[in-house]
Amino acid sequence: MDALVLALLFAAQDASAPAADGAPAIDLAPAIDNAGDAVPATEPSSRTDAAPPASPAAPPLPSFAIARVRTHDPVVALTFDACATLKQDNGFDREVFDILKREHIPATVFPTGRWIEAHPAEAKELAAQTWIELGNHTYSHARMTKIPRNKARQQLARTEAIIDGLGRKSVAFRPPAGAWNRSVVRLAAEQHLPTVEWDVVSGDAGGYIAAKTMVATVLASVKAGSIVIFHINGRGPHTKEALPDIIRGLREKGFGFVTVSELLQLPDAHPVSARPSPFGYPPLHEKAPTPENGAVNAIPPG
Repeated sequence: MDALVLALLFAAQDASAPAADGAPAIDLAPAIDNAGDAVPATEPSSRTDAAPPASPAAPPLPSFAIARVRTHDPVVALTFDACATLKQDNGFDREVFDILKREHIPATVFPTGRWIEAHPAEAKELAAQTWIELGNHTYSHARMTKIPRNKARQQLARTEAIIDGLGRKSVAFRPPAGAWNRSVVRLAAEQHLPTVEWDVVSGDAGGYIAAKTMVATVLASVKAGSIVIFHINGRGPHTKEALPDIIRGLREKGFGFVTVSELLQLPDAHPVSARPSPFGYPPLHEKAPTPENGAVNAIPPG
């Protein structure tokens, strides 16, 4: 009996001794998986019901139309509307496009669905440029605050489908004539689009403002995070004359150029609300184009 007890004691000591020749000791304790359940050490966990890590939620879209952003970065977004209606196809300002391409200026173009349909080759050319992004400007340049909600929703959705056919996605929605209210902003949000207007008007649409005045107005009005509105649908006859001096003047002031989506994604960007305008802004040519009299929020019909 005493011999049996001694044999058992020696066996226990051998089991607890370190492994010889540097071989790893075998751990006989049960492993613990991430859920806290004990599983045999010699078998892998067979749990397959663990939820994957949640992806970060996208930040909520602003509940207002964005005029500009507050930022410390000295950048500005140049935007170009390409308007067309059911009765008016308008055109394409090739010289404006060539200036932007030559000067390496990233730009955001807001076409209507009708403009894309009326100018398919030019629309494909715009969509093929990596330095140009597209936004939604409704289908037929409808004032969204003056039509029934279901028709306003169709204006947005139809143009989204047309832009999708170009192989692109809209980055923002720009309401024609700047007419917006909270309902319009919510409709754009249904398409996952922020509503983006402007804080600086070039005054190019309609040809009422001379190129020299356009240059002076833009250079005097732009600040860090500004959004400037131009047109590229042939309705701004002096745009091609003013644009080179505007680009040169902004560069001399230390400004760089970004697209709207890049502007909104700046780390310190804080969107600033545009002035509410339930029926749209009055034509710019009815007022002197100076920031002092509020003309920066005006725009002629597209």
